[in-house]
Amino acid sequence: MMRWLKEMLLLNILLVPPMAFLPLVCVRLAFRPEPGAAVPLVFFAPLSAGFWTLLYSQLSSARVWQKAGRLHEWRRDHGGIFHTVPRACGWLAFGIVGSFLAEIAFCALFRGSPQMWFALFPLASYSPLFACWLWRRKHA
Repeated sequence: MMRWLKEMLLLNILLVPPMAFLPLVCVRLAFRPEPGAAVPLVFFAPLSAGFWTLLYSQLSSARVWQKAGRLHEWRRDHGGIFHTVPRACGWLAFGIVGSFLAEIAFCALFRGSPQMWFALFPLASYSPLFACWLWRRKHA
């Protein structure tokens, strides 16, 4: 058990910072495109999009309950841990798969300069986050 915990901690130390800061890298690449960065961006951006979609889906839901003054009952009122954790994993999977599919469509349809590619790519990559935001606005 301790070995698994150490491995998970190491994995989180290695993956969470790049996933969290990839949107800033996208902004930098929009101003200064580097063609060699396109392939790693295409493969790593879905993980970042899934991370941000998961984070936003959970924090925005808890924030609504906090405004209502019922934050401590949030998990219980949402069906307990066996309901909220799979739901969060669903948002994560939606973020990863949705981002990858949007990227495939973007790369297949885009015809333009590298600067425009790097400027518009984050819109496709983070489209599941935008979809989560729209869903929360409608259901909050």
